[in-house]
Amino acid sequence: MPGEIPERVGPYCNLNLFSNFDPWSGREVCVLGVNRESAYDQWQSVLEQEFFGQHMSGRAAVFYVDRSAERSLMDANGLLADLAEAVSGELYWHRPTGMFNRLEWRCRQWESSDRRVAPPVLPLLATSVLAASKMAAEGDISASNYYERLAEVFCAGSRERANLRAYFSPVARMWETLDVWLESCGGERGFSTISRDSHLTRIGYPMSQALLREQDRRILTTFFAAMGVKPGRPDEYPGQEIIRRLRLWTSSQSHGLSRPLLKVLHDAVSGGEAADKRAVLARLLERLVEHWDGTLHEDGPRARGASALRLVLAGRGRRLCWAAEAAWGIPTVTVCHKASGKHYGLSDPYGGFYAGLDELAVTERQLTQGIVLESDELYLSWVPQPLIFFTEDEYSGDFVSVGSFSPGEPHTLLTPNSELRGVRTALRELADSNRIVERKAPLDGWTLIKNIDLKAAVTPAALLKGNTGHAAYFTPSTRRGIRFVGGLRIGKDLGHHHYLQGGVPDWLLPRDLSQGEVNLRVTLSDVGGSHTHDFPLRKVLRPFPARLMPFADGTYQLSASDHARATFTVSSALCERQASSAGSLGHRCDASATTEAERVGPEERAIRGAKVPEKLALPRTLMVPRHVRELVLIGAKGELTRLDLPDIPDWMRERLPDEAYGYCAEVAVPDGYVWMILRSQHRTTVKRTNGREPASGPDPAASATKWAEAVLSAALAGSGPLWQAYVTAAKRVLK
Repeated sequence: MPGEIPERVGPYCNLNLFSNFDPWSGREVCVLGVNRESAYDQWQSVLEQEFFGQHMSGRAAVFYVDRSAERSLMDANGLLADLAEAVSGELYWHRPTGMFNRLEWRCRQWESSDRRVAPPVLPLLATSVLAASKMAAEGDISASNYYERLAEVFCAGSRERANLRAYFSPVARMWETLDVWLESCGGERGFSTISRDSHLTRIGYPMSQALLREQDRRILTTFFAAMGVKPGRPDEYPGQEIIRRLRLWTSSQSHGLSRPLLKVLHDAVSGGEAADKRAVLARLLERLVEHWDGTLHEDGPRARGASALRLVLAGRGRRLCWAAEAAWGIPTVTVCHKASGKHYGLSDPYGGFYAGLDELAVTERQLTQGIVLESDELYLSWVPQPLIFFTEDEYSGDFVSVGSFSPGEPHTLLTPNSELRGVRTALRELADSNRIVERKAPLDGWTLIKNIDLKAAVTPAALLKGNTGHAAYFTPSTRRGIRFVGGLRIGKDLGHHHYLQGGVPDWLLPRDLSQGEVNLRVTLSDVGGSHTHDFPLRKVLRPFPARLMPFADGTYQLSASDHARATFTVSSALCERQASSAGSLGHRCDASATTEAERVGPEERAIRGAKVPEKLALPRTLMVPRHVRELVLIGAKGELTRLDLPDIPDWMRERLPDEAYGYCAEVAVPDGYVWMILRSQHRTTVKRTNGREPASGPDPAASATKWAEAVLSAALAGSGPLWQAYVTAAKRVLK
């Protein structure tokens, strides 16, 4: 009959859950005993408050529901019906094509309202996640398995399972409705992490919420901080790169992450289903990174900022120390190392790092087990890593630890001696061994390996083939955006990407080894038009040397995909104000000179020199053969310093023949040093640092044992009364 309420026959049939409107007849009906606050409505209110309430403002919202979470919500809110029972009462089980009609009608009613509350689909979507979490826990993720688990949630039979699979499309549209609503709220109800997979087009939505539990999200914020993720810069950390680093992070311990997540991370299966799981997880992690606000997700009165501790190789690799990345909005803070009870005041962030950790000594226990410094405002952590890579910091010139290896720039590697054999094997296969130098690290039981870079002939296929064991650590990180490195920058007060003509920077183009051997299409545009070029993957492993290309003055845009764009300008000259330290002599470009720079006309081209101080003391330097493997300076008072020869700059090595940069290197010698000990492969030599000036006799302290050992190790290499006096003094120290 037209006014009859359709009979709903299903696993959970409860007339008390009927609403007052029948979408099939389009008429209002009266049903005795109906409670307007149905079980479905109660669950809608509870789920909205729990997952999309005001407390989620500014955070990534993951709609994770499993049996444990369901039971906890029922107990906390006094709910009598479970999710499946509440949702089943809203479904037309006996009419498969219109199974979700009642909930679709609710959505249409909601769409015509002010939409201040969440769309009335949360219990149904939670039930779909319940099935997905059950499937993820079992590890067998597929479309057929999902609908079987969904039928089990509803206690349904094979016929209902087939109907759920055939007519599940409205549920996918409801996921899209929730996603759009969250985005329209601008993050006030949480940022959406809902995504789908290109293959799992319908069940990808609930799967994207079932892979991460609440505990996983909390732990991942600690991981983001330790990895150095910067809030507001998601392009630097694509999902595949996060998965790669998560694999390395969890290779030896789980860090508390859930078993389903660990199974997806470390599943050795390479088939389509495994790829689907990792693709869904990659997009979910990207969403989490995109909306991470730089704080820890933990219980407490206020959110604490979180950042990373970095290792620094200072003094040309002779000293290891800690540095803390500055957290946004926290210029000064005092943190505590609870293991020792010591406090450290951090302040004056320069170049992205705090000052104040000079007294925190680096120990092997910290490197292998981690270290945490914290306060009520800030959480700083170091995550243990089997191999630690360093690159040169542009501000300090020291080498600072980085999260991953990037070809195209020399790296220094700090490795425990127990891993040295495997590291050497990987380097023989992948790295350019001609420049590699091994040194004893400033930490017992560890070794420094300098000047590591990939061989020019290494292909992506070789990297992927060797993506096991120690070779996995040399796999280049995934990069989505475009970055510029090097270049001669001008007009720094006008922006970052202004370069002098002839000094265009190299380009770091997007790369992703997980995509296999595919070409990257890059477009360079200016006022004269666009030029497109296809780069094979092996060409984007390293920085592209754009400095070798001729660029006229102008503005250029570089694009490689929808999300990879960068703009730079090129100028042959830039008028800047005269610096206060400028010299007074000006030299015209026509080889004539004028005595005062101010006398040069405004339209004349001139070269202005620097102002020379009245007393100019040049540093004392020595020329040292480049074949020397160890250089030690010895002072009269027990001073001992080991120096490294300066490396030949890459730009010089690439442009000039070997004979152009000479047989010797220039080394600055600090005051107070009398002797230098030079060790090559077959010979040890002792020389005076300044043979023309008289030198005082040795007067070392009784504790200068390392000084004495260094002198005696070269006792037979030197000659003369002064050197013999140093040898005699060294023997006295070691008595």
